[in-house]
Amino acid sequence: MAITKHIGKYGEKKCVVVFREVPDEPENCLIVLSDSLPDVEHDDLMNVIVSLEAQGTGDISNVLGRRQFTNGDTMLNYLHFKNKITKVPVGLVSLTPTATDVIPLAEVNAELRRLENDPIPPKTHASHLDTDGTARAVSTGDVEGAQGLILQADLMEADAKAMLKEAEAKRSEAFNIDPSLKPKKRGPGRPPKNVS
Repeated sequence: MAITKHIGKYGEKKCVVVFREVPDEPENCLIVLSDSLPDVEHDDLMNVIVSLEAQGTGDISNVLGRRQFTNGDTMLNYLHFKNKITKVPVGLVSLTPTATDVIPLAEVNAELRRLENDPIPPKTHASHLDTDGTARAVSTGDVEGAQGLILQADLMEADAKAMLKEAEAKRSEAFNIDPSLKPKKRGPGRPPKNVS
């Protein structure tokens, strides 16, 4: 089952969560009611939201600040100046990563805040070394921390592979549009010199 980030509900209305928290106002978030957009803009926005670039980031606003609607306007600026971004209480928004899952945004924010405030120090951190600088024996807590790091690494690797795949698709699309951009294949190289 595919998981889609940044999409949710405000009450029963579908929305895109642009900022999970407003700076200095963690009780509020900024959303776009996606069904309130004209069809072309809705489709443009949703195509960006489901892109590998958007799904690979925790902060969709950065992506929307780089991407454009069909009309050429930068998405984040357009949504802001057209008053399509709405500030609402976090407690009234839920994320819908799948068709069947509904997760309160407040819970997601609390968990992310906990992870940010309780980072797992790397094994080279002083807390993991004995006084002589050698690694301390691994405790059960360290094993859980290591498993967390492996999970993080796996997610990062999957994101990187997805981004490389999208980059290759964009490169192929560019070559289809303008074949002259395609790098020329080189031959086998210079033949070896005859040594007499």
